[in-house]
Parts: sequence; structure tokens; C-alpha cells
Amino acid sequence: MRKIFLHSILFLFFSISYSQNEISFVQKDNGKIKISYKYLNSTEEEIAQEITVKNDQTGKTQTIKNIGVSITGKPSHLEINDYNFDGYTDFASFRTDDGMGVYNIYQIFIFNPKTKNFENLEFPTNFNPKCDMFCDVKIDKIKKTLTSSCRGGARTHNDVWKYDQNKKLMLLKTTSY
Repeated sequence: MRKIFLHSILFLFFSISYSQNEISFVQKDNGKIKISYKYLNSTEEEIAQEITVKNDQTGKTQTIKNIGVSITGKPSHLEINDYNFDGYTDFASFRTDDGMGVYNIYQIFIFNPKTKNFENLEFPTNFNPKCDMFCDVKIDKIKKTLTSSCRGGARTHNDVWKYDQNKKLMLLKTTSY
């Protein structure tokens, strides 16, 4: 009985944290950040049009307008993580792809401690990855890598990204199976 209860609580916790459309956290520099989607007509049934970031430390609100949205009406979600391994909390907006719905497409925003704003992590175009965007992103904090996984036909591709000494994202390796 205890195992069933524990599994139920864990399932509830992870299902709630997975589908967040508003998140708050305390940044490494003790600034409280609140991130939320702004919807057309103020209803969550509509497609998120922009992201609002409120920073209690600076008292400023940042509006991010160029977020990727589903053309088929699939909802977007928010996720926090340290995507560039600098100790500051970053966030991502993600949604299920508009095709078969087999992976999540990520748009990652990196915290800039100098400006206290979040900046869009541009997908590097000077490499030849198998995935043409960040998909099903996984973080390896020990190796300090981001892995993007996508499907192409009957194959699954994994692009492993790592930051170089100049804090630029570079393709470390690509595998397909």
C-alpha cells in the first residue's frame, strides 16, 4: 500500500512539474524570477503569444515575443535548468512537434547575469547536426553537455552539444541508430 501511495504522489508531482506554464525560482544572485506565458485573450486555451519574465531584484519585466508556437494548437510548457552550466538558472519553452508528436521542440533562454535578462540560445548553424533544432533536450551536468534527439524516417539521431572555452555552443558528436 505504501508503494502505491508513493508512486501516486511521485506521478502527481512529475505530471504537475512537467506541464508548467508559470514558474518561479530564486536565481543564484538571490533575485526572485517569475516566468509566465501571456495568452491571446488571456485564456490558456489560446496559443501562448509571448513570455513575461518578472525580476523582483531589479523590479523590471522582460517581454519575450519571438517564441515558437504550435501551428496545430498544441500547448507550450516551461522548464527550468542550467542549460549553459554557469550556475545560473535558465529556462526553456517547449511544445510537442506538429507532426506525429514524437518529440518536444525546445527554445532555450540563457540568463545573462550582467543585464539580468534572458537571451534566446540561437541554434548553431555553423555545424552539421542531424537535428535542425533543439529536440527532447537532455542535460548531462557531469559531462556538461546538452543532447538533442530527433527522428528522421526510421532512425533516431542524437546531437551532443558542449560549450567551448569561449562559452560558444559547439557540436561535440552525432550518433544515429
